[in-house]
Amino acid sequence: MNTILDLLRDQARREPDSPAIYTRLTPTTTNWISLTWKEVWDRVIALSIGFKARGLERGDRLAIIAPNSLEWELAHFAALASGAIVIGLDGHDTGERLRKILLHANVNALVVGGHKILSKLGTSTQAAKFILSISRTKGIEALPAALTWDEVMKAPFVGNKVPAPFPKKDDPATIIYTSGTTGEPKGILYSHGQLVLACEAIIAALPAGRPGARFVCWLPLSNLFQRVMNLCAVATGSSLYMVADPHKVLDFVQEIEPDVFIGVPRFYEKLALGIKQELAAETGVKAALAQFALAIGRRYAAVTKNPGGKPTVALQLQYFLADRLVLRRLRGLFGTRLQYLISGSAPIPLWILEFFESFGCLILEAYGLSENILPIAMNAPNAYRFGTVGKVMPQNEIRIDEDSELLVRGPGLFNGYFGDPESFERVSKDGFYRTGDYGHFDDAGFLKLTGRKSEIIKTSSGRRIALPAIESVLRELSWVDHAVVLGSGQKCLAALLTLGSSAEGMPTLSPALRAELVAHINAKLSRHEQPAAALILARPFTVDGGELTPNLKLRRAEIERKYATATDRLFQTLDQMAQGSEPEQFLIEFHE
Repeated sequence: MNTILDLLRDQARREPDSPAIYTRLTPTTTNWISLTWKEVWDRVIALSIGFKARGLERGDRLAIIAPNSLEWELAHFAALASGAIVIGLDGHDTGERLRKILLHANVNALVVGGHKILSKLGTSTQAAKFILSISRTKGIEALPAALTWDEVMKAPFVGNKVPAPFPKKDDPATIIYTSGTTGEPKGILYSHGQLVLACEAIIAALPAGRPGARFVCWLPLSNLFQRVMNLCAVATGSSLYMVADPHKVLDFVQEIEPDVFIGVPRFYEKLALGIKQELAAETGVKAALAQFALAIGRRYAAVTKNPGGKPTVALQLQYFLADRLVLRRLRGLFGTRLQYLISGSAPIPLWILEFFESFGCLILEAYGLSENILPIAMNAPNAYRFGTVGKVMPQNEIRIDEDSELLVRGPGLFNGYFGDPESFERVSKDGFYRTGDYGHFDDAGFLKLTGRKSEIIKTSSGRRIALPAIESVLRELSWVDHAVVLGSGQKCLAALLTLGSSAEGMPTLSPALRAELVAHINAKLSRHEQPAAALILARPFTVDGGELTPNLKLRRAEIERKYATATDRLFQTLDQMAQGSEPEQFLIEFHE
């Protein structure tokens, strides 16, 4: 197959009457309704004709800024059928960032979710050929290029008429904008052929897709991995369930009963902490039973995951009992069909992988970059090792530099940032791209990441410190929501903390929580990794606030900028304490 449209058209021919996309008519309805593959194809063609009738041309850029929905996918395929390039953006992003991207990409048309998104865009939509609103939006009729979904779907449609010409393998299909964790977002253009190649590689590594299999689309479709996983569903004939509000995914996942579930580390981390908190609230026999069951689950997994590993009869009996009484209920959070979970976008702490494995849910960690559409490495159901990101995909070639930085080369690599022809400086003359990640291979050929250049700092003593590992330890406290560690060029480290709902007495900490924080730091971190102070923030980090990416990764540069004055004062106080005669103590301050 050469293009994304080939994937959809061929599937509509193979399984025309099989369910393709499930959705809910409204957020309050309880039943899922589905479209078949033929119905999806017919609607895509009708919508594409409507786009063409309103001026969308080959090479135009169409931005989709809307929650996950059937309409999102139809608009995506219809734009591609028209020869346009699709840019998926997250409506929760800041208005400033959205406006910058629209101007940078010179967007010609928009599909938006509603009025709230439109209000963020301001005058950046003035040059658009049309603005299509998925929902009925108050005031949109005042915009000269405004359209409603019903309007554009009324375009003349006769039989199997197809907009001509269809795109080809090397034609551009999408521009992905990086999350901008350390600076301004950058656009990366990928062709139809590269997207198809990514699908083929993932399907070969994770063979769960098939007619009748179920995938959940819940991460924002601005997310490259979610979009490629949706294309994998199309290629294999799996059914897609669209979840508009990612915060409600667990409300729906038990009734969807997915075969595969993808997520980001922060999602799994919060779920694991929630389960642990619920189990910790048990008393007496129930508490003892939960501890027993998880311990048996860990022992059983440690034996059975090794090739040829066979549990003893006693362990089999213990596991049978533990599973019937506790583990099955925990595993049921994802239904009864789940084969495995996938984690990507950032490193996932080892304890989360082991915790989920203890009740029979395998999380497979993958590693990729926006600049390489193919996953660089993936753990697979029959070949995985916790603490690594799996084995390198066969389409990629990896080289490790003298300083342990990973370099990648292959057909999925980008050709420079969109609109910036001088931006390919991180690619060597022989075609290797500097990833910015450090790593090495273990004795079995699994790739282990050891840090990211932008997240490794030096203190004034010259010691190199990897921040994510420390932040992960701080987030193990159930009442800590986010943690950001600072200290580049300083004598010691300090942490910014946002508190979860279980923190008593916000915006101050009770003596018990203060003591727990200090004890946890002392027990889990080496002396040079221990923050000497914490700045407790009154407001959480959010995508809207600019502190988080749509994938829930920290935007460090923005966080450091926003709280620069407060953190400067904090480090000054630490310096004064170090020069004084008072005994060393952990400093806690609060920021309204």
